[in-house]
Amino acid sequence: MSKTVSTNKLFLIFIFLLAFSFQSCKTTRSLVKDSFEPGAPEDTHFILAHDIVFPEIEGTYKYIFFRLYNPAYKNPLYIANILKNGISLTKTEDVPDLSHASMNFTLDDNYYGLTLGGEYQLAEEECALPQNNKYMKNCDPTKSEQITYALKVSEEEYQKTKDFVTKYVQSTDINYASSLNFKIALFSIKRKFFTPKDHKQFGSVVYPSDANNKKVDLDNDDEILNNFVCSTFVGYVLYNNVDSVTEFFDENDIKYEYLNVTDISLIPGIVPLFYSNWDNYPEAARAFVEKYPEFKEYLNN
Repeated sequence: MSKTVSTNKLFLIFIFLLAFSFQSCKTTRSLVKDSFEPGAPEDTHFILAHDIVFPEIEGTYKYIFFRLYNPAYKNPLYIANILKNGISLTKTEDVPDLSHASMNFTLDDNYYGLTLGGEYQLAEEECALPQNNKYMKNCDPTKSEQITYALKVSEEEYQKTKDFVTKYVQSTDINYASSLNFKIALFSIKRKFFTPKDHKQFGSVVYPSDANNKKVDLDNDDEILNNFVCSTFVGYVLYNNVDSVTEFFDENDIKYEYLNVTDISLIPGIVPLFYSNWDNYPEAARAFVEKYPEFKEYLNN
């Protein structure tokens, strides 16, 4: 067993070092920006979606928002940068290089993301004020990028999801379990390099037999789960509160404990709204609601 663990660790280190080398040789053009709008001018700091189409929802509806990040770390040897480059190398889909996830119930610049640091590890993240967050302050806001997405849900699902997240925001028990990154990384390496082509794509992946999705009752402390990374927390929240996501995960046997950041963008119904550098997020959000007035109620500042 120890030999297997040692081999896995060495292999993982090799892959991450290779990823680091790969990343350092990449073009200086923003691949995230190009994925949102191919050929966008280099001096463009935000881009709005030209058209947004959501699945129909019966009855009254609202939107849940997600911000997926491509952080530019000030220190290239920062551990999160190694993980970021590992995620990039092991992608199996044509998706942007995104390595951190957060969610919110408005478009205001105060999304909730799970990271290491502080008593409350599920904390507000402000792109325009990264110094206020122990994780984000390691990033350069002029070079870091984000894409904002939305999911249309029933009003009941919106409130249920908001209450669910609020309980965790107020808790000191939720934990950024960094060891899960390595479990996901090893799985991603296997998915990328050692899995048949017809099982590489999101929705066709075969997950480990011991993986499971759990529905919890937040009023029962014995049921509540507290160990996540940013992407698995988003998957857990949606699985527990949004019927369309629950059904999609169950029908395709998707396990949120192995969900990576780019997988979130592939969940049916999650639609990209706009791209920006971090420091341009407030400006981009204002421009977005001007173009799409339906969303004005979600922007308060």
